[in-house]
Amino acid sequence: MPKYQNNKYFFINREIQLPTSQYLSIKHIYPSHLGIIFIGKVSTSILTKIEFYINKIFSSFFYEILFIGETEIPSIFYESEIRKEHDMLKEASKKVILQPTNKLYNIIKYLMKEHNFNVGLGLTDLPIYSSNDEGLLFLFGESNLNHRCAIVSTHNLIPHFNEESGYNLKVRNRVIKEVIHEIGHIIIGLEHCLTTDCVMRYSKNIEEIDNKSVILCKKCQSKLNEVRLKNNF
Repeated sequence: MPKYQNNKYFFINREIQLPTSQYLSIKHIYPSHLGIIFIGKVSTSILTKIEFYINKIFSSFFYEILFIGETEIPSIFYESEIRKEHDMLKEASKKVILQPTNKLYNIIKYLMKEHNFNVGLGLTDLPIYSSNDEGLLFLFGESNLNHRCAIVSTHNLIPHFNEESGYNLKVRNRVIKEVIHEIGHIIIGLEHCLTTDCVMRYSKNIEEIDNKSVILCKKCQSKLNEVRLKNNF
């Protein structure tokens, strides 16, 4: 089981400005410590399965997986840099508030420093858009390689007709695949795989997420092994 710290964090006037560029060359050292943060309302029941697959796919890359706890975006900057758009997948008549990914990276990065872990993963039910490209709306997830953190949004992983069923098997698998996908980017880079069933293949909708595997293809596994060799473990 991952280690748990159930404190609830509120971030007021502690925003860390992160550069949006993800293409600077930064040396990543593994094994690392991985921290998981829930931002908003996300079921903690999925934690055990997430830990299982992270350890399975990225065996020995992380000394430990630490669940930092649940947090909220404080009202003092909840409205900053938001976008309001129609969510076509939810068939909603009203516009939905989308949060920029950099705002969530700020929370993750602060907790990475606070708890001394090297890789940070945020899970949120909030719809998000990319701070690197404002045309990328309702993202399933995004990674920031420079700061070794990623965010996964469950907002469009749960279709509108299935919201009441919570984390059923199909929804749980989507979340796990996106978590593995984003951590994969942090470790092996931003390039997407072209292999049909590889977890590192780009998915433009939930059907494509459902059709791919939770594991790496041989090519991506080879990239992972190269990182392992470079870090001598």
